Formats: sequence, structure tokens, C-alpha cells
Amino acid sequence: MTTSYEDAKAIAHDGDDAARERLAGDTDVAPELLYYLAEDKVPTVRLAVAQNPSTPMHADLLLAQDEDENVRTALAEKLADLAAQGGPMESTRLRDMANEALLLLARDQVVRIRQILSEALQEVAGAPADVIRRLAWDVESIVATPVLKYSPVLNDADLIEIILAKPSAGAISAVSERAGVSDKVSHAIVESKDIDAIALLLANDSAQIREETLDRVIAEADRIALWHMPLAMRPKLPSKAAVKIAQVVADDALKRLQARKDLPDDVTSAVRDVVLQRLGDGVALKPEHHSPKGSRSGRMHPDDNSIFDRAADEWAAGTLDEGTLLRELAHGDPEFAKAIIAVMADVPYRVVDKVRESRNAKGCVALAWRAGLSAKAAEVVQERFAQIAPNQILRARSGGYPMSDNDMIQQIDQLRSS
Repeated sequence: MTTSYEDAKAIAHDGDDAARERLAGDTDVAPELLYYLAEDKVPTVRLAVAQNPSTPMHADLLLAQDEDENVRTALAEKLADLAAQGGPMESTRLRDMANEALLLLARDQVVRIRQILSEALQEVAGAPADVIRRLAWDVESIVATPVLKYSPVLNDADLIEIILAKPSAGAISAVSERAGVSDKVSHAIVESKDIDAIALLLANDSAQIREETLDRVIAEADRIALWHMPLAMRPKLPSKAAVKIAQVVADDALKRLQARKDLPDDVTSAVRDVVLQRLGDGVALKPEHHSPKGSRSGRMHPDDNSIFDRAADEWAAGTLDEGTLLRELAHGDPEFAKAIIAVMADVPYRVVDKVRESRNAKGCVALAWRAGLSAKAAEVVQERFAQIAPNQILRARSGGYPMSDNDMIQQIDQLRSS
């Protein structure tokens, strides 16, 4: 039964707490009564108003400054969802008020409230630019990272400014993982000298990197192992860059480079010459034959005595993926599974060995993440590869990884350096 306006007004002014709370959640209540209830002395009443989709925007603006954290959190969830849906506003004034409320929440002292906005608005093209920029500049990584990685609202100028300022830990790494990073932004990332961020940039197939920018990375790569594999597997490598990379990367990355099938024949030959000089004829790939036009139609076989070469060859052929690894862990050769993890995660054998022997759950999660596996596959790696007890396995959270990107990057760095 619908409550009459007069009855609703009486409840709003004189009803008990439970009655006012029920009224505050009623979507058919007159807007002026919801505005009145937005200043109610009882937090649960104001919470109901904040959650009510029928609450007028000027009441939401009031609630964005509410003293109760639960009220502001509920409002952030509602407004972020509305912004993500992109529904039309009745007037420019209402839209401005909604944006003002979002901006207040983007400045909220409670990290969780800012995180809610960032996660909800990260891919919304029509999100308010000032709100997105505020979130991108947040000092907390869990707030800044979603919009830095995904928001289409941020332009190159925004991103370069953030790269220069480094407002949060991992800010540059988040930008490195954006789809379609421009050559200007890539250059700024390299100029930042952030080792982890540059590694992520090199591994980002959609990032545009000018040849001169790539040359700067190669010039310092001999002392930074983290860059070796993503350099060796960088798509569309310029011929000169490929040869330079072959001269500086570690042996495991060099083997991956020579196993590639997308390089011109003259580059393949030049890379093999470097392999011969560094590793000897037993490791160098032997091209079978070439087509009359000079394109490679045959396959290239690494030394079959090396299980790592076998994994690298399958990776280069595009036949190595999460399913392959899971099958090997379930029914196959554990040594080959170890090689698959090393190749897919772009880390030396010793790192994978160390994680397995120490039954390091965090190390397993970090390796799985670096290998591009799903969070559920990371559980299998812990259980079947490292033999970690079920009650000690780090489980996926809502389908995502149980550790932050920054924590996993730090874990990989620690494993490499120890």
C-alpha cells in the first residue's frame, strides 16, 4: 500500500527510527522528504537515503559530506554505478551536482571509498575528467592503479605528468600496462628509469616504442636481467634492435630470441651468429630451409637435449599456454612443467626451483601472475607444483589474485636477487 504524502511527511518528522528508515528506502517518497531525511540524526536512516536511487541529487551532494563512513561508502557505490551506466541527467545542473558529489568522494579520507570509485569508473569513457584525474593522482596504489591502467579519460599529457611526478608506488607500472601506450608515453616511462615499469612496458605488445627509445633500453639491459626476456620477445623488432638484443640478454632469453619465427631471415642469421659466439654450435638453432622468396617456411629446432629449449620452442610456436601447463601438472613431466613456468614467467630456472623447493606460496602466486595465468591456475601451481598444503594455499579472491601487483613484482625481484 502506497503511503500518502501527508502520512509520509508525518513519519519523516515524528516517526520512530525504524519507520523513518523504511521511509528513507522507499523509492516512491517525495524528493523533498528524502532531502529532509538526509539530515536525520540516525545514521541508518541517512544510509537508507544514500542507497535510495530516487534520492534527489542535491541530497546526495549533502550526503557526500556525511560524518558517517558507511553512509559515504554506500553513496559512492550508488553514484559510481550510475556514472558507469551513463544514464542521461535531466539538466546540466544535476550533472554538475553529481560530478561535485563524486569529486568530494574522490577526496574522501577513507581509502575504501576512493577505491570504490576508481574500480567502478576505471573503464567509463564518460566519467568526469576531474574525478578521474583526482583518482589517478591518489597516493594509494589501490586507488590510482585501476584508472591509470584502464581509464580512457586520461590523455597522454595526463599520463606523462603522472610519470614525472610518481604520486603513488606503482603508478608508472600501471601506465605501462595500458592498452595502446603511445610512443611519447613509452619514452617518458623509459626516461623515468623505473626498472619494473620498463619491464612491463616491454612486455606490453600493444605499446608503441620508437626505435631510438628501444635503443636506450638495450644500452642498459646488460645489467638489468628483468628486461631480457621481454626484450627478446618484443613483437615487430627492428632488425638492428634484434641483433643488439642478442648481444646483451642472458642465455635463456637469447634462446627464446633465436627460436622466434617472425624475424627476417637476415636477422635470424645474424642472431644465430651471436648465439654461436656466445653459446656454441650445440645450442644454435639450425634453419631447415627457406622458400624461394626467402621467407621461412620450415621450422627451426633447438637442441632437443635441453628441456628448457623444448619449452621455449613451443612458446615461440604459440602452442604453450595455461592449458598445457595444467595438463603437465596433472599428468605430465614435472621437470617440463618447471620449464614451462620458467619460460612463460620469463625467469631463470633457479628461481622456479627455489620457489618449488621452499614451498613458497607467495612465490608461486607471483610466478603464475607473471606467466599470465589465471588466479585459479595459481592455486593449482601451489598445490601440484610446489606441494603446498591445502590450508596454506593463497586462494583467488572474487576471481582475482590474492596479492597486489606491486607485491607480486616485489616478490619476483626478491626471488631474482636472492
